Amino acid sequence: MKKTLYAALAAVVLAMPTNCLATKLLGVKVIDKDYLMLHFRDGEVHYRDNGTGPSAYLGHSFAEGDDTLLVFGERLKAAKAQNAALWKISSPDDKTFATAQPLAVWRKSKPMNTDNTLTSELDHWLFLQMPKAMKQGCTYKVTIPAGIGSDKTEATIRFDVWNNQSEAVHINIIGYSPFESVHAADLYQWLGDGGQRDYKQLEGKGVWLYNVNTKKKQKVGTVKFWQPASAAKKEAGGKSLIGTDVWNIDFSANKPGCYRLVVEDVGCSMDFEVKNDIYYEPYRYSVRGYYYMRLGEPIDTTKVFPAPRQPQFIPETDPKGFTVYKTDFHPWSPGWRELHTDVWDEPHFKQLKQSIFWQHRLPGNPVNTEVKGGHSDAFDWDRHLAHVSNIYDMLLPYILSGGRLNEDQLGIRESGNGIPDLIDEARNEVDFFLSIRDGEAYSQGVTNPCADWSVMFQAGCTTMAAWANAANCAILAEAFRLNGNDSLRQYYTAEAIKAFSFASKQDNQQLDDLQDVGSMQMRGRDFRQMAAAFLYNLTDDEKWEKIFADESMIKSPNSQVFSKGKHGFFGVGVMHEESKQLVPFCQYWAAAAYLTCPHTRHYGELYQNLKASIKGQAEAYNYGHMPQRPSRRSANDDRWQTSQNLQLVMLAHYIANKAERKQLEHAMYTEASWALGRNPGNIVEMTGLGQRHITDVYTTGRNDGAPGTHPGQTPFNGTETWSPGHNGGDARVILGYCYPDWNNGGWPRQESYFNQRYFWVNGEFTPRETMRGKMALLAYLYAIR
Repeated sequence: MKKTLYAALAAVVLAMPTNCLATKLLGVKVIDKDYLMLHFRDGEVHYRDNGTGPSAYLGHSFAEGDDTLLVFGERLKAAKAQNAALWKISSPDDKTFATAQPLAVWRKSKPMNTDNTLTSELDHWLFLQMPKAMKQGCTYKVTIPAGIGSDKTEATIRFDVWNNQSEAVHINIIGYSPFESVHAADLYQWLGDGGQRDYKQLEGKGVWLYNVNTKKKQKVGTVKFWQPASAAKKEAGGKSLIGTDVWNIDFSANKPGCYRLVVEDVGCSMDFEVKNDIYYEPYRYSVRGYYYMRLGEPIDTTKVFPAPRQPQFIPETDPKGFTVYKTDFHPWSPGWRELHTDVWDEPHFKQLKQSIFWQHRLPGNPVNTEVKGGHSDAFDWDRHLAHVSNIYDMLLPYILSGGRLNEDQLGIRESGNGIPDLIDEARNEVDFFLSIRDGEAYSQGVTNPCADWSVMFQAGCTTMAAWANAANCAILAEAFRLNGNDSLRQYYTAEAIKAFSFASKQDNQQLDDLQDVGSMQMRGRDFRQMAAAFLYNLTDDEKWEKIFADESMIKSPNSQVFSKGKHGFFGVGVMHEESKQLVPFCQYWAAAAYLTCPHTRHYGELYQNLKASIKGQAEAYNYGHMPQRPSRRSANDDRWQTSQNLQLVMLAHYIANKAERKQLEHAMYTEASWALGRNPGNIVEMTGLGQRHITDVYTTGRNDGAPGTHPGQTPFNGTETWSPGHNGGDARVILGYCYPDWNNGGWPRQESYFNQRYFWVNGEFTPRETMRGKMALLAYLYAIR
């Protein structure tokens, strides 16, 4: 029987056309009049995404058959493919173009198809340097060498700049607001081992706006040189994000419509829109991205697709018998720092009773049966105090816009409940931290579960957590004040005062201890100040304003930017007079409270100094870097290149005059456009959004009935080594597939995205590090429409 079956299968294979057993030609594109690009793929991963089997809807679960790496057959013979003498290019209608060979064939190759064994198949991009410039309207045929392993023998393309999308044209592929004074767009192309495409000869060539629907064409500018590749040393962290010289093709368009940007002798962009609410979808996706990081969500909600992550980790409910033990172990306990690991993960990698948390259970082994909600990081389930900055940056644009972000149909479970979805998302995190109290005290957080998912541990209680809960509740109460919801305003105001009062009574105030909140740190006194600032807005009681003033470190208009602390985080800071060292702290959100205060400000000098400091720091830390960087980015995270923390610019915009606002808006729109497509990959650096986006990252949403992973999430795109060896913590495993060499071959560092689900060092993310700044920025740009 088996022999018969095998014979039948062999017959089917032999009957298949031979070109099915070869690298697949995905397409041919024009780069410009002198270059064509052919894109090949050796194989691809097919995922089980139908919501069936033992891994359905679950994180950190893999079952046999969840992925299949399909190799198309013969892989591209790369070295042979780069032999220009083997290629032929001809044209049936360009009479001056005789059949000829390309002058050169350049290549880049990258692993974009990786399975659970960390085996990868490559995508290849071949750049053919034409023997003669192509002519507008003429057709060109590329005869592909028979010996390179391609499934196709030829490819044909018509050179038409109005209709040929060129990868050298870089725009915001989502679109632009008509209120932007100038729309940022760039011209550049990295050719792999061919280095950069030099567009010096195209300087002065026309840039046109083409209306896709009316077919009307409007000249909007010319090609201008912007920055050399060497200026990359001025990018955050000195990273060469683009890898080439950059030419500017900015334009203006204030009439709503669907357009292409067209560059003479090059080609056109993807289609994009100009419309008033163009930032609605990016804003909506950002909120949904946070929703999919929640725990405790039912799988059968009718308002949400795809389904939220599972299991829910609700005590005594899901998983069955799940328990959360209370402990006295927290980040300031003896032994915490000696573990030299992410301590919140510790229970997952040890036998349950060998966990240090098990040993620190409180007398009588009490449990918490009320734990629910909160936002975790990527595939993790731990939720701890570092996550509170998610709350603050979700609500910052709501507060600065005076409550304009009132959308209640963004596609989360609470949509339609009468509360803006943005507030609902922040409230989920606030309520989680309230749910992990121990009597009157406030816990630092909850760990990842043990290996069999049966137990989590609630960390010990700290004064720091009490100060943070006071800030959490106060900023949420302020949002409800702006929303006009008096009952919830009163409830969270009372909870803020309760937490503040508890913290104030503790022997160890932790006022100068540091708490990580993502890409920066806060002291206990910074949480205290923030809570007081919002409580003044809520109560008009001057005692809260005095606390805000007493804790403010903005004593003069010359307060400096804190650029790098001992842990590499950034924030706002001042020079300590005695030690002459910059003191790290973050008072962004407290500043926002005082800037938007609805009552009389009794500290006029402090208020003026605060505004002057914000203006100075926004320029020094953020938008002042724009003119010097090839990318024109203002974000300044030197580690996570996908983060977009422009909170200072938002604060500066709030207090700016009309002329200053235009400059600050340009900085924000330009930064947003980078991650929405104006980058070397012409890709939205977020899952799910736009016509070209990152699809698979190290996160939830696998095998849930929807292609790809969960939407709205931004990976690290990291290239570090966290855990050496053949595992998802060693980026060298995946970088080793790249051609040219990743470290020495000139790769644009923005191209460190590899659509894959298994390398946490590359595809993981934390909302507090790569999502919250973007959340604030996109929401704010939508709010000021």
